[in-house]
Amino acid sequence: MGSTLETAIVITAVIFVLTALIIIPADVCVDCAGETTTAVEDVEDGTDGISAEQLNTLLTGLSENYRIIYGGVEDALSEEG
Repeated sequence: MGSTLETAIVITAVIFVLTALIIIPADVCVDCAGETTTAVEDVEDGTDGISAEQLNTLLTGLSENYRIIYGGVEDALSEEG
């Protein structure tokens, strides 16, 4: 069998991978949410920075992002149970 040091290294690597799988999509969602807030404010202010079609595309992308992430989490949890 492996040594305690090897086991500790493997467990640490697994924790890092799991952390990355959680944090990276979460950062993408936070970035999208920030852009959406800015876009909504621009449309409400009547600024020419974004059109209603662009806002719709941005909101659809944000919704799709959440659906993919939480759908994957749900699938992973249902396979374990």
